[in-house]
Amino acid sequence: MSDSGPPVIVASAGRQGLAVTRGLGERGVRVIVAHWDEDDLAAVSRYAEEAIPVPPPESADGAFIERLLALADRFEGAVLVPTTDGAVKDMAQNKARLERHFLVDCADWDVAERFIDKRHTYEVAAELGIALPRTLVPDDEAGVRRLSSEVTFPCLVKPRESHLWAARFGGKFDLVDSPEEMVASYRRASDAGLAIVIQELIVGPDRNGVNYNAYRGAGEVLADCTARKIRQGPPRSGLPRVVLSARVDEVIEPGRRLLEALELDGFACVEFKRDSRDGTFKLLEVNGRHNLSSLLSIRCGLNFPHIAYRYLTAAERPEPVSARTGLYWIDEWLELSFNRSAAGRDGETWGQIVRPWLDQHVFSVLDRRDPAPAGVLARRIARDAGRVTRRGWSRG
Repeated sequence: MSDSGPPVIVASAGRQGLAVTRGLGERGVRVIVAHWDEDDLAAVSRYAEEAIPVPPPESADGAFIERLLALADRFEGAVLVPTTDGAVKDMAQNKARLERHFLVDCADWDVAERFIDKRHTYEVAAELGIALPRTLVPDDEAGVRRLSSEVTFPCLVKPRESHLWAARFGGKFDLVDSPEEMVASYRRASDAGLAIVIQELIVGPDRNGVNYNAYRGAGEVLADCTARKIRQGPPRSGLPRVVLSARVDEVIEPGRRLLEALELDGFACVEFKRDSRDGTFKLLEVNGRHNLSSLLSIRCGLNFPHIAYRYLTAAERPEPVSARTGLYWIDEWLELSFNRSAAGRDGETWGQIVRPWLDQHVFSVLDRRDPAPAGVLARRIARDAGRVTRRGWSRG
């Protein structure tokens, strides 16, 4: 099957870049992979017609955007798809320039800023009455010290822009147990030029996490589904390593309301976690780009990359589809890494550990129809052995 529409330039990184490339390539769309990592998984996929090295997003001299604009000579009219927050931020801030030559599959900056900066996201959610963990925003170190008397420890010191923290420190946040640790974490972030929020810890295991995935066009949801997180690496603070497609009705309505209030058209993943203390699903964050486990929804019948492509290029609305449930997505490397230790298993029995591997599942990288990315992953594992720490895996 071949799609006769324009090509897609995927600004690729990690599992999400590979998932988007496969989701489009399998539907016959021409995919050009623009990558800044020499070990990019999508760059070697059978579905990548061409792989083009580009500078990383948010380069000081704007080199990422300039390189994309230079591709217009060959790919005028192509669709640009960012798969990282940095790429979203760059494309959103330069959308007017890019749209002279491309269809840009990301939000305008006035919208993107509200989900990239968590402070704005939480403010919108609070106005809507959507449950979220108590969140405090200090202005300076003196403010951190004042707020330390208002919080319950342990609590989280979280970046307002996750991708900047991950690039600098790895992981998602600092878990702090005292006012002294809170101040030290703030200083570390401040020295790196990063703004933070202080947030209540949502009590509960990884299995309490839920994703609401949706594609919106012209202000309405055109397709959506939900999925449960099963395990993260590291547990309770890291990246997803096992996710299960499942219907979770409790997050659909708040997810839709939040995306409507943010005016976020395109694909989005809204993350919630159920607080074991009161059973309430509380907002974690909003991602306005394809997420790490994007291949799961594709295999469940909602090919969000292709839905977006057809909507942007042909104004085609997707047919109503009920996503398949009961399918696991497994990040094979994170699973094998963390299951080696009791701490990594986080109280899970071996029966719980093994079940996703025995039931119907899809791997994040391994695919007999597209084997080359697994070779890249193997080389990365050999090179980066030992980089899994309690702060999390720093590469997507």
